[in-house]
Amino acid sequence: MLAQKGYYEKVEPILQKNLKLLEKFERAYCYDKEMQVYESMTEDRQSLIIPLEENCTHRIRAWEQETYEPCNKYPETLRYETNAGEFVRSKSEVIIANLLHMKADQLLYKYERPLKLRYQGRKIIVYPDFTILNTQTGKFTYWEHAGLMSKPEYVSDFVWKNSLYYENHLLPGTDVLFTFETEDHPLEIRTLKHMISDLMT
Repeated sequence: MLAQKGYYEKVEPILQKNLKLLEKFERAYCYDKEMQVYESMTEDRQSLIIPLEENCTHRIRAWEQETYEPCNKYPETLRYETNAGEFVRSKSEVIIANLLHMKADQLLYKYERPLKLRYQGRKIIVYPDFTILNTQTGKFTYWEHAGLMSKPEYVSDFVWKNSLYYENHLLPGTDVLFTFETEDHPLEIRTLKHMISDLMT
């Protein structure tokens, strides 16, 4: 006990000194000054600049104001309505959309929002099934659902898309989520719930 007490007595002044240094640093540190410079500019000027650090508030505001043209291929397949009143291409996508919508306090999503990627030295546009924004971290995650894995031509296209994401430094499981199903192996709702729970961490 005496040895422990002696140790505490020696450590205490060191901790007190470090605490004062941290308090001094906190008073001097300029929080969000970089974003204040960016936000003081006109919208036209902002459109020409990539800010050094984009905070969550700015990203959410841009997300809410954004308009986009969704994928216009096969509009006749957009026949399944979600709880949010939008139309998607499959019943499984309805399930995913509805589960995401239930977590709208932290996870915002858009369906078939265009994403510019590079392919063989040129820019192309792809349409992830879901683009998800975590309102707490500001992180974007893309979700692709492959619902026709029993069709070889569909599998080939999906493998190409998987490689495309990887080539653009969007990593499976971190930046892009993939779900799969066939006629014999339908989508597991329990798996979806786990995936969405992970998105919130």
